[in-house]
Amino acid sequence: MSKKNALVRLTAIHNHISNQPQPTGPVDLKRERENATFNIKHMNWLFWGDKEFAEALQVAFLIIQRDPDLCFPAGHHFDLTIPEQREFTMRQIFRYRQLKGSLKNSLMLKAFELAMSMYSESFLMKIYVHDTLFLQSFQLFGTNEQNDSYLDDILKWKVIGCFAMTELGHGSFLRGLETTATYDRETDEFIIHSPTLTATKVWIGMAGQTATHTIALCQTIVNGKMYGVNWFIVQLRDQKNGRLLPGVTAGDIGAKYGRNGLDNGWIQFSHVRIPRTNMLMKWAKVTQEGKYIPSANPEISYSPLIGERLTVLSESVNIFGQFLTIACRYGCVRRQGANDEQIMDYQSHYVRLMPCVASTYVIEIVNRMIMNKWLGIMKLAQTNQEEFASHLPDMHAISTGLKATISWWGCEVLERVRRSLGGHAYSSYNAIGGAIGDWGVITTGDNYVLLQQTARYLLGCFRKVSQDSEIIGSAEFLNNFQQILSSTKSTLSDESQLLNLNYTLEMYTWLCFKMIETVATNIASSTTDEETTWNNNQVDAVKLGELYSYRFTLSEYMKAIEEYSKSTTSEFKALVPILIKLGNLWAIHLIHDSLGLFLERGYFNGEQVQMIKKCYLELCKEIRKECIPLVDSWGFPDFILKAPLGKFDGDVYPAYFNIMRAAPDCIGVPSYWEKYIKPLTNSE
Repeated sequence: MSKKNALVRLTAIHNHISNQPQPTGPVDLKRERENATFNIKHMNWLFWGDKEFAEALQVAFLIIQRDPDLCFPAGHHFDLTIPEQREFTMRQIFRYRQLKGSLKNSLMLKAFELAMSMYSESFLMKIYVHDTLFLQSFQLFGTNEQNDSYLDDILKWKVIGCFAMTELGHGSFLRGLETTATYDRETDEFIIHSPTLTATKVWIGMAGQTATHTIALCQTIVNGKMYGVNWFIVQLRDQKNGRLLPGVTAGDIGAKYGRNGLDNGWIQFSHVRIPRTNMLMKWAKVTQEGKYIPSANPEISYSPLIGERLTVLSESVNIFGQFLTIACRYGCVRRQGANDEQIMDYQSHYVRLMPCVASTYVIEIVNRMIMNKWLGIMKLAQTNQEEFASHLPDMHAISTGLKATISWWGCEVLERVRRSLGGHAYSSYNAIGGAIGDWGVITTGDNYVLLQQTARYLLGCFRKVSQDSEIIGSAEFLNNFQQILSSTKSTLSDESQLLNLNYTLEMYTWLCFKMIETVATNIASSTTDEETTWNNNQVDAVKLGELYSYRFTLSEYMKAIEEYSKSTTSEFKALVPILIKLGNLWAIHLIHDSLGLFLERGYFNGEQVQMIKKCYLELCKEIRKECIPLVDSWGFPDFILKAPLGKFDGDVYPAYFNIMRAAPDCIGVPSYWEKYIKPLTNSE
């Protein structure tokens, strides 16, 4: 490197880390915001559902930011020790409970909870374990008497609950769970027991230090006969002193790479006796005489897992939204290259990020649609068990598919963000490392198992339509299988066709059909036993589940666009053009990502593939022009982002450097100098 080039490089480095205001960042972001072809405020209303909720969310952000018990008051939360993180998270929950009691407006309560969930992943998980997994178990499976006994204390957090499903040797494979609940007729009690080491309940949120009670999933044994898994209320700790009760051994899981404010734990039961009435008996029952009465619809016992899996949608919007905001703002502030270009203008940069931005809009809109549907179905559990059960197979397939595909896509999104931040991503203060760790808990389960469940459902539906039965629900597109499979080659002849969502959905639907046909044909023609046959087709089955799930996001998003185009709300109707553009990018991304599968089946020729690639790059470039207005529309304040590189005003470098300078022990002689460094530097 010449002296001149070295001087230029050193000057650039000095400008980047200088404690002087960076002159280009604020100007660049101001110019980027002027590129918007839509109203950012109105897009913010649409993204969060409506104007009232979006405005309530901004008020909630302000409440959190100004409250020292909710918002970390000084320094940086990444510098906290694990015990300090645990205490701070519990302090947040304590304060949250106080404020929640004073907020009488239901919309404000909902906004406050969402805003807190955005601010802290550990807070989100503690609230989720107690208010959703634990509480919902009572609501779905508890009798009126059980709900009368517990719900009030649960809502007040006098009883703090966790959900003990997964085991050391079996994960969430329910049929393989070993923990037993054996009925003792003489005492009218169940005996909860962990018969082996592998029966240890593990990775149970809040079991490590916090929870006083748990819902334990146990194999039910009555009169020596095993009746499968049921749900049991077991107290873990004394509510006055926090000590474990006799027969309960529980501890913290130890070091992990994310959500350190949450005390994941393990539990072992040693012949713990509970009243018979501690079995949740709304559906399945055990009488005092020792008679087991099964549920008329056993699949109901798995229904809470549907809601749990669907939460991946809202969590992804929270995480994707925050970190794409950081990445896009930094990409438009950071300048580098021969002409000091914005790095966001490099094709290799924006092509990685723009499909992620589009996906965030798609997922949030689909999330609202599917959760509204699920909440409506949930109400049936209280009134019409048979109708409730009739919806479960389809919802199960949707939830398993989305949990797997969106959590995998989340890993990809966060990795793309990490790379886009360059070396600064390695700093905890820019948050992406912590986010990747936090997101890891979403994907710790084996998504391959989930997608096989989805594939089995689709193959069952395919058998039905092959026998002239009609399918309703998410797989109803299979009803047209003969018509669609009659087409063997794409009719694509002009790039404008790729900007028609109905056309691209039809393309992707064709691929789903072909994958179903492939798996079904291979299974039908196999000469091996059923288990071996399935194992030999697992890879294709998993891909089938993935294609179906992505197709579902696209088709549901298209339904939403159609509704917005008919909306009487003029502000939302005006946003349809940009929503269509985002949908087009998501659709072409899905097709582009599956080109290998299309080519294997001879659907596209080389010219058509080049047309798709060209369209993909052009759509990414179009969305790049509005990337800052699009991420601004999500409305995440700087204190929620917790990353100086994502500052709204674009003045990122002074903020970043000030955080580094404020780090503990940033400047000074280290404690180990005298012992290890001085003997080296002062040796003879």
